Amino acid sequence: MKILHTSDWHLGKRLAPFDRTDEQKEVLKEIEKIVEDNAVDVLLIAGDVFDVSVPPAKAEEIFYRAALDLSRHCLVVAIAGNHDDGERLKAPDTLAKASGILLCGGFDCSDLSCESVEAKEGGIIYRKGGERLNLALCPYLTESRKGDPPAQDFAAYCAKVLSERTFDVFSPDGCNILVAHLFMTGSLTGEERELGSAKMLPLSVLPKCDYAALGHIHRPMKLTHNVFYSGSILNYAFDGHEKKEVILFDTVTKETKHIPLVSGKKLVTVEANGFDAAFAAIEEAGDNFVKLVYDCAVPLSASQTVRLEKAGKLVQLEIVPQGVKREAARRAHKSARELFEEYYRNLNGGESAPEELTAEFMALFEKEEL
Repeated sequence: MKILHTSDWHLGKRLAPFDRTDEQKEVLKEIEKIVEDNAVDVLLIAGDVFDVSVPPAKAEEIFYRAALDLSRHCLVVAIAGNHDDGERLKAPDTLAKASGILLCGGFDCSDLSCESVEAKEGGIIYRKGGERLNLALCPYLTESRKGDPPAQDFAAYCAKVLSERTFDVFSPDGCNILVAHLFMTGSLTGEERELGSAKMLPLSVLPKCDYAALGHIHRPMKLTHNVFYSGSILNYAFDGHEKKEVILFDTVTKETKHIPLVSGKKLVTVEANGFDAAFAAIEEAGDNFVKLVYDCAVPLSASQTVRLEKAGKLVQLEIVPQGVKREAARRAHKSARELFEEYYRNLNGGESAPEELTAEFMALFEKEEL
């Protein structure tokens, strides 16, 4: 079978005042064409179908239409991410199953049985053309979301839950795939780390499988030979990672093919040291979204700001304070390791970063973008 791994659709998401409905419809049509051209058997959505837990009606309409169109070509399987309300996502389940659309919003999948699909508590078993595909499904995992008491060791807790979800699904006579919405460090061992309020998990929590289709990170990433983030389907942040893709996995050869997505506007960051230069840069960006970094001793007036906003799709205006440029120049010749160590010291009262944490950071930093 051929499996198409997607994630982080974030339907309903806006960029400042700008609606992105047309872009989302366009990229979903592009994905449908990929499904058709590659004779895909199963399409996976690894969480964050919607951008908010109570999405606008327009976003739900886009999803239902796209899922129905896709289901004419293949089985569609979606799990809830941290942006989704699991109960709301699976609300139309009875009608969805009749169309070959399986919506996993909770941690009991035993009601997902339909034609050619055998449902288990931890996921589903799909049989087609003499093949058996075992999909262990894990929506975004927190103790509160699953209903378990708080765990002191969150990594150990996640490893236990993931193991339980594969127990009645995985088998030696089928292709075993994990679909999960998780935040991984890229490290094989060690305890979980925290980035802000989010817990980053080591790869050791993952069960042994033929392929792990992950969601949550918006940048396409390869963590090991068979553990991937497909990334979001559109650019949703000015993070410098413009490349978007979906991943095709072959259950027989175990090979992956990375198919680029070309739909949607670009997110362009421009710099200017005066109003005229800023105005020209925004106009030159055309219909793309713009972040303007404005570095000038003369501040913008209210009327100038309004003119810039009307010049194009200005999403974000960043005024560079005096002294920032000098600080940037000071750091320009430092390595990524030196910058990380300096950041850690500033955050922890001068304490040096643990070597293990620094090594993990460097492993992530140096990992090639697919």
